[in-house]
Amino acid sequence: MRKLVLFFVLIIGFYSCTSKNYDKPKDLISKSEMIDIMTDLYISQQGLSMFPTQNEDQNLNFAKDAVDIMKAYDITFYTFEESYKYYAMNPEKFKKMLDDVKLKLEDQYSKEEKERQKNQTNNLEDLKKQ
Repeated sequence: MRKLVLFFVLIIGFYSCTSKNYDKPKDLISKSEMIDIMTDLYISQQGLSMFPTQNEDQNLNFAKDAVDIMKAYDITFYTFEESYKYYAMNPEKFKKMLDDVKLKLEDQYSKEEKERQKNQTNNLEDLKKQ
């Protein structure tokens, strides 16, 4: 999670030094879809860092995953980049988007954790029956 926050802080810092009059892109991605995309990018990044592949560059793997994510949402990286810049130009709203990404990640974790606990309980009950 720290890497994601650092990444977004660096991006915001970079764009905060540029002109504040960034025009709305023609193909602006909706806020909800941006939140979904950023969530998927974060999950991909964390998965790669948790399970590194031998003899492969993690940055290259992350780039490949990012391309797959963009394809899944039927957008180009340019469209994502321009939308990201646009949203990052308003730090208060962008922070809210990042908070929504965090909540979405926590909700997803909660669902997975509940499923894991359910499976553990079922396994214990099966063992008791034997």
